[in-house]
Amino acid sequence: MDKVVIHFNSTLPHFIQIFAGLEYLREKGDIDTEYRLELSRYPVNILKVSYKGRNLFFDMADNSEINAECYEEADFYIKRMLLHSDFEKSNKLYPFGLNYLVFYENRFLKKAFLKQWKLLQYSIRFSRTVSGLLDVRGCINNNSVHQMQNEPSGNKQIIFRTRLWDPERNSVEWKKEERERLNNERIVLNRLLKEKYSNDFLGGIEKSELALKKCPDLLLRKAEYHKKEFLTHLKNSGIGIVNQGLEKSIGWKFGEYVAHSMAVVSNPIDKYKLFGPLTEGENYLKYQTTEDCIAAIDHLHRDDRLRLEMQKANKSYYDNYLHPGVKIAKIFSMLGF
Repeated sequence: MDKVVIHFNSTLPHFIQIFAGLEYLREKGDIDTEYRLELSRYPVNILKVSYKGRNLFFDMADNSEINAECYEEADFYIKRMLLHSDFEKSNKLYPFGLNYLVFYENRFLKKAFLKQWKLLQYSIRFSRTVSGLLDVRGCINNNSVHQMQNEPSGNKQIIFRTRLWDPERNSVEWKKEERERLNNERIVLNRLLKEKYSNDFLGGIEKSELALKKCPDLLLRKAEYHKKEFLTHLKNSGIGIVNQGLEKSIGWKFGEYVAHSMAVVSNPIDKYKLFGPLTEGENYLKYQTTEDCIAAIDHLHRDDRLRLEMQKANKSYYDNYLHPGVKIAKIFSMLGF
């Protein structure tokens, strides 16, 4: 059995989907896995994986920049936010596509704190018992593969629960402005949808000092923002709204909505090379302005046939391209393994 060596570099949650896929394949008997602690050897958002004598670098950064040093060392460079323009001029750049938080049993990461004590909090996320007792929000107790999927519900309920980014936590001016713009869009959309759809809308903003100042009328109780409750609502919803992530990235909720076979309304994602066929009009509707967003939601809310067809299309995409095990297996196949 071929061994995949994971050079564990960072506790960034962006990599957990990759670990889930690898461990799923290990349990199937397709591969074996070995983890090597190499904390801070590479940039915090890049993971090195060695397989069959080749070096694979998974770049999960929110931005579209290519890390020159890692790219030079890589045989294959798999990039989450991969621009079409970059993909077309390199023969070792490949798309990773949608990311979302999903866990699979991991014997090594569950006990990694025994090798380095500072990994304790991270290891807890992989322990069903301890993460459950401590009520950890994003963990294997809430976000396991079987919990992070659903059949098309056929429902027309709309969901858009989100949080605000604090602009003052950044010294870079354009990043401050981006956070202000994203926050304003999230607040405006929540208020408009709450007024227009009433009982068919599940919205709100996570409580924080900033949210208390900006939108006290939209605050969610802690229990309402908890992942367990959010996932329960996802399974009963039919339409999910994706607001742009930081640095113009695709928001993680896109992956969550697709995994739950929902119809999706999103900011434009056309400039990115995605993994597999994710098509506007079939898998999602896009919007540029809040007015566009409301119009797209209204279309899906009124048209039962369109909404159900989109839900079915996203169920198919999940089964064939997004399920963590399927995704990693297809990435290996795409790379010629």
